[in-house]
Amino acid sequence: MIKLLAVDLDHTLLRDGNIISNEDKKAIKDLEATGVKIVLDSGRSEPTMKDMIYELGLEKYKHVGVNGALLMDYTNKNKFVKAIDHDTYVALIERLRRENREFFCYCDGGLMYEHVDKLRPQVEYFHSSKALIKGDVMTIPECPRVNTYYGDEEELKYVRSICPEGLYSTANSGILDYMPIGLNKFSGLKPILEDYNILPEEVACIGDQESDIDMFNACGMSFAVSNCDDFAREAADVVLPRSHNENGVAYAIYKYILKDEEKLKEI
Repeated sequence: MIKLLAVDLDHTLLRDGNIISNEDKKAIKDLEATGVKIVLDSGRSEPTMKDMIYELGLEKYKHVGVNGALLMDYTNKNKFVKAIDHDTYVALIERLRRENREFFCYCDGGLMYEHVDKLRPQVEYFHSSKALIKGDVMTIPECPRVNTYYGDEEELKYVRSICPEGLYSTANSGILDYMPIGLNKFSGLKPILEDYNILPEEVACIGDQESDIDMFNACGMSFAVSNCDDFAREAADVVLPRSHNENGVAYAIYKYILKDEEKLKEI
């Protein structure tokens, strides 16, 4: 029996243009009405996730941001669960600076940058401009994630190759992220499951990319929308026939969790 649904945002619940469809909203409400908890589990930072949590009426639940690094709790207090080792962080930033690479560093309240051009449009799309903070990134006391730009497959291969020991990388849409090993969307979800006394096998999840595969591998049921990357396609239990622009989340809810064929016809 599914007791919790973990939902990725970008290219999963969110349509192009950062819109949540009315059909997906209704399906989430219908699922919640049966007693299933809904948790957003995203790579986004807190400012834009907060807007969507309240838009969906899910502020009573805990949520996961920054690919597992941030626990969001609007009845108590948000907190980072793990940060990049300080010496590793300093060495990485110094290297990115020497190579004049664009990068953002996650911090309490958003993402800090020093200079950006090519990376800024992608980051603004996923986080909005209100999450961006210009400043000296060495002043951040704890950073759970650094992202940088890549323009093609060759550059992607290079920025992956310079990933420091103790960190791992994931990539999507011209953005490569460096994060501590062991920190991922499921590790961020795990303390929420413990709080709610829910087992991993009682969780369904839905996503679209490489950063979702730890969640896919650990949860009892996993779905990838049809626009997913090859990593998600291989790891998911079910690749849906619907994309993020075609109510993929609603389809998964009605077809596989609620098993409501009549409501399925309406989407």
